[in-house]
Amino acid sequence: MRSPRKRPAAFTLIELLVVIAIIAILIALLVPAVQKVREAAVVTECSNKVKQVGLAAHNFHDTYKRLPPCVAPGSGNAYTTDPWKGLVGFTTFSFLLPYVEQGALFEMAKGNMGTAIPGSPGAGTVYATPVTAYRCPAEFMPAGPSGDGLSSTSTGGATGWAYGNYAANYYVFGSPEQTSNPKRLELSLSMSKRFQDGSSNVIMLAERYGTCGISAGNVNATTTHGSLWGDSNATWRPLFCTNNINQDPTTTGFAKCFMFQVQPKALFTCDTMRAQSPHSAGMNICAGDGSVHYITPDNTQGVWENACDPQDGTPLNENWIR
Repeated sequence: MRSPRKRPAAFTLIELLVVIAIIAILIALLVPAVQKVREAAVVTECSNKVKQVGLAAHNFHDTYKRLPPCVAPGSGNAYTTDPWKGLVGFTTFSFLLPYVEQGALFEMAKGNMGTAIPGSPGAGTVYATPVTAYRCPAEFMPAGPSGDGLSSTSTGGATGWAYGNYAANYYVFGSPEQTSNPKRLELSLSMSKRFQDGSSNVIMLAERYGTCGISAGNVNATTTHGSLWGDSNATWRPLFCTNNINQDPTTTGFAKCFMFQVQPKALFTCDTMRAQSPHSAGMNICAGDGSVHYITPDNTQGVWENACDPQDGTPLNENWIR
């Protein structure tokens, strides 16, 4: 006679609850760690890109013995001063295209950033072409309806224009000493003349949001602006240290550069007069010597001002960068 089979042991309700609790605790411990690893990876990727742009500026300087200028007087306007006279709508980042593996796009422009490119996204022009080297994956705003890499706001029709997440220091690439606005924007100097404080003591490039404003969440509000790598319109210029909401210097000289923001809310607390970091602890910057550093808000406004001004004569403490 067969003995009755024993039923396999099963978990009790209490045991199941204990296992679930342990799993929940492990998840709670692991998620922040995973998030930190992901954020560190994004910071590194964005750092590598600003390094690439900085090296491009040095390569440009090696070729032309001067830095590329800031911008033309306006989107559809031509440079009026030599040696760039006649180029239409160019920005610092337009000049750097051949040095970030975008020589073909530079040639397509034929001296005008508004040149049409058949089959291209958005507005179908050079300035509407997304450039991977100018984009940081930490960008807060999603791509606009016209496609990936294009601005999210319809203000000024910018949904068809490509954004960038890196900005040029006006005090480095411009000529604030000049008395007329076109010359302040169009003229540039050699590194030896510009970096009077030493190239390692000056911030050349910083980060910026592609879409930024104080519009209570309205992406299409008139107060929502952005940073478009290839557009010279005063509202959209990829600059910082102009201390002006329209990125248009209004006075001669080196005024104190407004302090950067760390993770402002893109459509609520983002000040377009400042540089902005999408990272939680600080900002990637490229110094004039091409070195890249991660600076934190622990630096005072005064340290930031000194680091942005290439000729103030104030030496920086070696601990100003991390």
